[in-house]
Amino acid sequence: MSYENVLILLPEGVGVRNFIYTGFLQEKKARLWTPLNYLSSQYDLVPLPDYHGGGMVDLYKNALIRSNLKLSYSKYGNKAYLDYIRKSTRSGLRHRIKEGLIDLFSFSSQVTGIEHLWHRYLSAIRKTDYYRDCLEVLEREAPSVVFCTNQRMSSAAAPILAARDLGIPTATFIFSWDNMPKGNLSVPAEHLFVWSDYMKDEAKRYYPWVDPDKVHITGTPQFIPYTDETILWEREEFCRRYGLDSQAKLICFSGDDVTTSPYDPMYLEDTAKAVARLNARGEERYQILFRRCPVDVSNRYDRVLDRYRELIVPVDPLWEKPEGVSEWNGMMPTEADMILLANTVYHCETALNVGSTIAHDFACMGKTSCYIKYNVPDHREWDIEKIYRYVHFESMDGLDPVYWIEDPRQMAETLSNAMDDTEQKLGDARSWLHRIVKHPLNDANERIWKNIETIAQGKQNACRVSDA
Repeated sequence: MSYENVLILLPEGVGVRNFIYTGFLQEKKARLWTPLNYLSSQYDLVPLPDYHGGGMVDLYKNALIRSNLKLSYSKYGNKAYLDYIRKSTRSGLRHRIKEGLIDLFSFSSQVTGIEHLWHRYLSAIRKTDYYRDCLEVLEREAPSVVFCTNQRMSSAAAPILAARDLGIPTATFIFSWDNMPKGNLSVPAEHLFVWSDYMKDEAKRYYPWVDPDKVHITGTPQFIPYTDETILWEREEFCRRYGLDSQAKLICFSGDDVTTSPYDPMYLEDTAKAVARLNARGEERYQILFRRCPVDVSNRYDRVLDRYRELIVPVDPLWEKPEGVSEWNGMMPTEADMILLANTVYHCETALNVGSTIAHDFACMGKTSCYIKYNVPDHREWDIEKIYRYVHFESMDGLDPVYWIEDPRQMAETLSNAMDDTEQKLGDARSWLHRIVKHPLNDANERIWKNIETIAQGKQNACRVSDA
């Protein structure tokens, strides 16, 4: 097939990490359909029209997410599905009316009601100028297939729907390991590319209207950098670059966003105290490498970093924030940060944080991680137990893949055990990783391309999405 005739829909900057910096386009000269003009010097770009979705599109999208979650709750009885619902906290009459309409539209928790809502969502998209602009682009470019790198972006729904209405085969990639239970499958592509057998089972479970034969197991490019030894630096070089003690054992504290973990600064301070206790033993020297969440540019850690500057070395992610961008998905990862993260995992002994993907990153390099699981005193308005009740942690079932820090007084000992893996959790960490993502990790791009080829060859089977 002609790869130049494949259109890769890259609607936002976060996907650049997966589909630009991992060699995805190294041999396949496909075109990028994207608003990211800065990529034009390296790739054949087709500009994505300026996004203007329309108020009803946004209302129906959010109503669909809530209805999907209510359906899952009604089927499985787990209130954790409802915890995924995010309601606006903005004040004002307009926002209250919007929330009321979303609740009104999402009254149904039955498949038939959701299918009706889905068709209203598609109909609203077709009425927008943005949809018509995308139609014009597709009619001019005439791609053999359109592949979207993110299944939940509002700006990607109209381009994919326009492609389907023109009989062009479409596929979308599931963005993250925790996305399937969250109800946000907003891009109406024919084909889903998922990470693993486990994720394919989730697709069947949460989206019964999706054809299982069109759910393809590809893995993810996200972990490919951990298989590339050529990007790793020598220990002395890494420590020199970031002011770290090359003789110390490094512990990575990986920050979360403020919504997931509002008390991260307190957890970081508890970690510093635990590391001070480890250092007091005099057996080894330990140091904390602090990597904040790339989209957290707040000053909430400043007091702790200043107080424990001898123990904590901040190594900030090398993401870029274009001028005028305020939303998290406008932040731009860089290839330099991909390399920095791989070296951080390579040179640190273990990691700790509140329930993030970092456990999988460290398992890629044969290391265990710790999850923090205790509440901060006198802050009862937030409960850390809610984090680990989220449905995506059911993927741990039957495994004990991380070290749990359930009391700050035991943190030093838990960190020590994790670095030495005294409980031999690495085997379960690797099993969890195999459950989450198809191996070999570095074959993900090849698997994605093979499925794109197969879909392009079956173009005659593509059809318009019905309004009925």
